[in-house]
Amino acid sequence: MKRIQEKVFSAEEEPTVSSGKDRFPVPADAVRQPVEVFKKMCRLLEIYRHKFLCEDRKRSSGIVSIPQQQYAHLMMIRFALPCNLSRIMQITGLTSAGASLFVNKLVQKGILTRIEDPKDRRNVIITLSPSAQEEIREIDNRLNLYLCKHFENCTKEELLVLQKASLIVCGKLHAVPGNRD
Repeated sequence: MKRIQEKVFSAEEEPTVSSGKDRFPVPADAVRQPVEVFKKMCRLLEIYRHKFLCEDRKRSSGIVSIPQQQYAHLMMIRFALPCNLSRIMQITGLTSAGASLFVNKLVQKGILTRIEDPKDRRNVIITLSPSAQEEIREIDNRLNLYLCKHFENCTKEELLVLQKASLIVCGKLHAVPGNRD
């Protein structure tokens, strides 16, 4: 993982980012600029994703009939399922009581199910019900089609660059300890 070297710089020195091998230091600005573009891309994708989910929720029935905040939390945790309550708390930012209430309400509506962890009886695994799995799959398919429309005019080369950049970002972020999404 790259890190900014910690030292005091003179006026003529420029801070660098170390690759860990320190053979080819990269100026910190060379990392900051792509990171700013990456952050902007993430914000734009999130805006488009949120817009789609809000509009899709109005048109659909089933799990989308749950309150907006519960729906938002469900969309946040869908890729982490099956998981336990602590993971739901991590992803959503809900307190223990809030996460329990969220799960209880969705279990009552038949969207989530609880399964006793065979390895640890104190741990409960939360997962989507089979019908909710199908609905989530359909929502994700519609979301994918919606997002893909924005890239229809890309050349094959542009799509390959996007794919390569995405793989690099996912690889770097996935390398963060404890990050499995």
